[in-house]
Amino acid sequence: MKTDSFRRISAVLLLCALLFGAGCGSSSEPNKAADSTVNGDITESAAETTAELSLAEQRALVKDDLPDADFSGETFTITINSFCEKGFFSEELTGDVLGDAIYERNANVEERFNVDLDMYSGDYNSIGTTVKNSVLSGEDAYQLSAQHCANAGSWVTSNILMNWNDLEHVDFTRPWWSESNIDLLTVNDVCLLAVGDFALSTVGRTYSVYFDKVEAEAYQLPDLYEIVYEGEWTIDRIFDYTRDVYRDLNSNGIVDTFEDFFGYSTSTGTNIAVYQQSFGIELIRDGEIVISVEKMQSALEKLNGFFHTAPGAAYDTSYKNAAGNPHYIGAEKMQNSTTLFANALLETGINYLRDVEHDYGILPYPKWDEAQEDYRTTVDLGFTALAVPKTVADTDRTGIIAEALCAETYRIVLPVYYEYALKQKGARDDDSIAMIDFIVNTRFFDFGVIFDNWKGFAFELERMVKENNSDYASRYASNINTITDWYDSVIEVFNGYDG
Repeated sequence: MKTDSFRRISAVLLLCALLFGAGCGSSSEPNKAADSTVNGDITESAAETTAELSLAEQRALVKDDLPDADFSGETFTITINSFCEKGFFSEELTGDVLGDAIYERNANVEERFNVDLDMYSGDYNSIGTTVKNSVLSGEDAYQLSAQHCANAGSWVTSNILMNWNDLEHVDFTRPWWSESNIDLLTVNDVCLLAVGDFALSTVGRTYSVYFDKVEAEAYQLPDLYEIVYEGEWTIDRIFDYTRDVYRDLNSNGIVDTFEDFFGYSTSTGTNIAVYQQSFGIELIRDGEIVISVEKMQSALEKLNGFFHTAPGAAYDTSYKNAAGNPHYIGAEKMQNSTTLFANALLETGINYLRDVEHDYGILPYPKWDEAQEDYRTTVDLGFTALAVPKTVADTDRTGIIAEALCAETYRIVLPVYYEYALKQKGARDDDSIAMIDFIVNTRFFDFGVIFDNWKGFAFELERMVKENNSDYASRYASNINTITDWYDSVIEVFNGYDG
């Protein structure tokens, strides 16, 4: 059964971490991992035994191998973006399972290393200015910064950040760090912004596809988890399932985006832009622009052909909810059980879907086709990136605390977060929890998106779908010089980094 298969996958990845000190990496073909051994050491029976443990119990077994250290009660100041501050601290135990897990994480790190964590919060603009001025003044005022990713890009071009690869106790191969830190966000062996589990928004703001389980059964859809499991979850498949799914719920003879039932709901915004990554189209690789103009052209034709013409497409170009407030339509329509599928963030389950009538499931964004090797899920650019100010004096302490906070989040907070995001009327959905873990493991952070700063080409797909314009070749040709100049200026910082 698929549930047992996904449990074995999680167990295999866990045992990899236990035996080899790091995760084995993510795969878009999980059945391959489930049916094999790793170096002859991990047997299927061992994986099944480990899978009998809860996710929290499994992850508690994964050690971080940090050295013993006593920082004599020193204050360790972390700047945090108030936009996502709930993921960073909780002042006391309140009985809220997620808040209490965050409190426990911080308390564990403080007690283990005898350090006082001080969270300095502010909106991302003020934090951006405060940290920059502090570093340029030569102050060691902040030892770690968790900042809105788009804003943090300005720190890079201001040359005020330390290279994460110079921090001795930070190990990007461990499962609480994104693999993208190594193969995508590092240029010339320099990594200035990192993605780690301590910043919970890197999980919560991950894009995904929600589906209504009741409606999926009514429309006699196959086992969608198994479709993903087999590597067959593609854009053509979801469009085929939803193209003609429409019901005039209020019987007024008018197509009402927010009132009627649709097959697939989405809105203009980053949830359209991220199809670029899910289709395997990259902007920057190893410091070079690698955009496939031909594939982008094909992607636009396919997306425009569906969202602007299909009866089952609810495409909201206003980026407003029914009351006129900024909103993703997918969250609202899942909340009202008026869509079969919807694009939304993982945190949508916590923020909007706690009391929905119908049970729901969560899937990754679809691949372009079955020939594409990996699923690629990406994160809204409002997520929190981790950075170390260049003026930090005790780099050993910063490395240890940053590693410990990410590791404790992986062990304590994320298992709670997964269940908290999905829990329906007290019933735990093991398939969906395993799928969320799979989605998180397939996150892809394109250098060209992270360092776009609204000056690159990360959001052109989104703009052109809104315009119903499929002539990507012309748009690219008319902007290539400006794009190149911007990315060259960013990459120059990495190539010229002098510590």
